[in-house]
Amino acid sequence: MGRVISVRINESLEEIIKRYSEIKKAEQSDLIRDLITNGSIYLAIKGYAKGKYSIGKAAYLANIPLSEFMDLIIDLGIKSKISKEDLLEGYENLKQIF
Repeated sequence: MGRVISVRINESLEEIIKRYSEIKKAEQSDLIRDLITNGSIYLAIKGYAKGKYSIGKAAYLANIPLSEFMDLIIDLGIKSKISKEDLLEGYENLKQIF
């Protein structure tokens, strides 16, 4: 079980929580956790797409494995920020290791 954190919310956020809670037939506390999780993933994706974060940093901020984050951005049609030169350089580095 997690820690209890008190947060003040405005009426607009309270209404959002209420609406989703009714639609999903979920407890408000469960819904708030889902909204925070999905919001962090959204912000990480948005930051990556705008070039603010590397793919590794975005996955870290979203708190999901890198491979899962990569699958997610592919599913959303977001183009990779990795250049052909970066891939070739990585390939050459791997060849030297192995």
